[in-house]
Amino acid sequence: MKCVICDKRKPKRYCPAKRASICPVCCGEKRGVEINCPPDCRYFVEGQKQHHKKIMQQRIRKEGAGSYVRRAELYKHNPEIFARLEMVFAAAYRSNRAIKNEDLVSALELAGKTLETEGKGLIYQHRSESSSANEISDNILAVISQYKDTAEIGENRVTLDYATAVIEEFLNEANFYMENYSNPSSYLIHILRYYPEEPQERAEKSGLIITP
Repeated sequence: MKCVICDKRKPKRYCPAKRASICPVCCGEKRGVEINCPPDCRYFVEGQKQHHKKIMQQRIRKEGAGSYVRRAELYKHNPEIFARLEMVFAAAYRSNRAIKNEDLVSALELAGKTLETEGKGLIYQHRSESSSANEISDNILAVISQYKDTAEIGENRVTLDYATAVIEEFLNEANFYMENYSNPSSYLIHILRYYPEEPQERAEKSGLIITP
């Protein structure tokens, strides 16, 4: 028997998404990206845990523990906005696998510059020559605006300074992947593994109703 994905290597793991056995290489490279892994798959859960641990150790060695303390404080204040922005990144990569880390970095820089300009009392949206970066930046700013400019959002409403800090945190993380991983889409793959399906697809499977 051979792996049902690559048809080359010996299958050693049962994949609940494929309902067949696959090899460890395909499992490691394609889980959550080309394979819509169920969240309770032990290989998916353990793989995500080990990857997160590895990245945390690498960043702490390079940047010190302060980077994770800062992120934890921002996340604790509003985890929802972190999730919404990650969904923007995942959706962008899901719809166009040609997007690279550098496109996301450019988009985050554009969004950051736009917020910085707003802080000076000017309304001006910065653009680049990359249509992909511009589109992602537009979606980032749309999420930021929802949490920053909508009074009805209540206790989840954020300040301009907080929004700028969140953008900077994502930018630091994306740059880390660019500097330390050869795959030009490594950070986008990392994010997509947390959101392997569209929100509507997850809702249909679970029977939930998702409203915009």
